[in-house]
Amino acid sequence: MLDGLKLWNFSSGTNLESELKDSSFILKTCQRSLVLAFNCSPFKGQELPANELLSSSEAYLFLLETICGLKSKLIGENEIVGQFKEAYKTYAQIENKDTKLLLILEKLFKDAKDIRTQHLIGISQKTYASLTRRHLIQKAKASHVVVIGSGAMAEDLINQFKKKAQVSICARNTAKTLELAKIHNLNIIAWDDRHNLVNEAYIANTVGTDEILFDEKFFQDWKSLHSSRQFVDLGSPSAIKTDLTLQEGVVRLDDILSEGAIMEGQKQQQIELARKAMLDLTQKRKSLFQAKLKQAASVIAPQSVPNMRYL
Repeated sequence: MLDGLKLWNFSSGTNLESELKDSSFILKTCQRSLVLAFNCSPFKGQELPANELLSSSEAYLFLLETICGLKSKLIGENEIVGQFKEAYKTYAQIENKDTKLLLILEKLFKDAKDIRTQHLIGISQKTYASLTRRHLIQKAKASHVVVIGSGAMAEDLINQFKKKAQVSICARNTAKTLELAKIHNLNIIAWDDRHNLVNEAYIANTVGTDEILFDEKFFQDWKSLHSSRQFVDLGSPSAIKTDLTLQEGVVRLDDILSEGAIMEGQKQQQIELARKAMLDLTQKRKSLFQAKLKQAASVIAPQSVPNMRYL
């Protein structure tokens, strides 16, 4: 069954939605955008040029390493798990989803969980959220932080901040914002009032967009209002435009990545063991899929439509 799997690996920020069919599965991270399909093309017209095009076992192994955080600059980071869950939930709810692809995604999540449990406990380096907490809470001693966005990374930040500081949220998705505010006891700043964030000294942005949300004027006004300040931008693509640097209070995603990029030798050995286990699991999964398909073919009448939930 894995033989029908195809994966397109695009650079982060590539505009895909307008070029893809509604049935496409997309996983977006701060470093890449992945598109999956099963025995079909996900593109409406001409195929977009991707950095990589993988198929079958290679595609499954790449996905497994990605979800386990081994394709990230912060090796072993776990934000990717939340991003995969959200992408899976979205895909599972669409009307014209591919049940075969859905099944592969379910098995992929199970295998990734097993790999993390058996080989990567204690290996994950500081995550984006914890490194952001280090800048805003530990270093800057912020007593109030504004989190921009309402996705999985925003909630990770909220969980990191709320024990040490008051947290406010500003996001476009009103329903999700209200839900997070209720769960975590947050103050809400309306999205249309985000220009007023210039009055806030400590801000963490998780929104990635080609639109500039905070321009040079915002940052110059923000700088003049606060002698002590930090604006951490985790968005990809970046939604900010400013010449201010890390030394002037603007912490970019590359600064966070650089901070967590160095691995210890012992951790490298664990990672190599995890990679070997992933390769073995991928081959095992391919064999199981093939065996189940052969079994199904022998018991299902030719005119019947097979139920792909049997694995």
